[in-house]
Amino acid sequence: MERKDYYKILGVERGASADEIKKAYRKLAVKYHPDKNPDDKGAEDKFKEVTEAYTILSDPEKRRMFDQFGQAGSYYNPGGGPGSTSAQGPFGGGGFHQGFDPFAQAGAGFGSGFGAGFSSASAKDIFSEVFGDLGDVFGGGGPRRGRSPQKGSDLKYNLSITLEDAAHGTDKLISFVRKKGPSNETAKLSVNIPPGVKQGQRLKLRGEGDIPPTGGPAGDLYVVIQLMPHPLFVRSELDVQMELPISFVDAMIGTDIEIPTLSGKANLKIPKGTHSGQVFRLKSKGFPSLKSSERGDMLIRVIVDVPTELSKDQLELVKKLKSVADQAPKVRDYKDKLNMVLKART
Repeated sequence: MERKDYYKILGVERGASADEIKKAYRKLAVKYHPDKNPDDKGAEDKFKEVTEAYTILSDPEKRRMFDQFGQAGSYYNPGGGPGSTSAQGPFGGGGFHQGFDPFAQAGAGFGSGFGAGFSSASAKDIFSEVFGDLGDVFGGGGPRRGRSPQKGSDLKYNLSITLEDAAHGTDKLISFVRKKGPSNETAKLSVNIPPGVKQGQRLKLRGEGDIPPTGGPAGDLYVVIQLMPHPLFVRSELDVQMELPISFVDAMIGTDIEIPTLSGKANLKIPKGTHSGQVFRLKSKGFPSLKSSERGDMLIRVIVDVPTELSKDQLELVKKLKSVADQAPKVRDYKDKLNMVLKART
């Protein structure tokens, strides 16, 4: 008895993965779905056939049995006569009696297609399980036969906000176009931005997407947060970072500097002898967490800046400080190590 080659029906190799089998079925099921091919008996039969193939190959146990027996085209019988492949059954006993279908025992329904219990409705149930609620896969506007009214499409809106808005939270009025039945409408909504939102975070506004003409539920609107570049600050998780240039004089003698924060100003004390690259931390001046009461810090990295254009008198004044500059700790440490290296080479 000749059996169907379910791999061939789906157009996949025998060693295809589960994802490859599902992808092949999705493509063929959409192509031959009765709603896309009304009054086409051939398409409906093909739809049932590819669904049958997917039902078998998507089930590990049924696929294993099909791989073992599905292409034999005959049954085992103890006599080894015509129509048999072996006098010994594959499980070691006296063999399968002629006419016994191992696939039917597994509930696979091989032998003659789906069997008496299969219908177009059951094929569509399998189709629904695979596709789920993915919108209108056929591109049409109306509901599918025998299913609930189609949900409207979800929409996405990119919303740019400042780091200060992300730190404190705010309300933003947005305007966008959505479908309302067969036509479009311009909608305006106030979006609440909670404190601590991150780059790329999605805020879901339920029921604010497209409104279908079929009486189904409206889709959702996803507002995607885009953090605008800041002239001074950079966000790093819950912390905010800033580079602070200071003069070499302030670095040597120390100073107090007023700096901006995400929520106003703060006074930063620069001790004498501060070196370039040194980082100062202001506790709890960063971003709040969305999940807890935790709050990040503000990290200020000092950059000691040196003037590039000096007058003659200014140069002479700086030269008088050379002996002092040579006593800088890092400079002195470097010279000591350099002398050790040079002595070791002699």
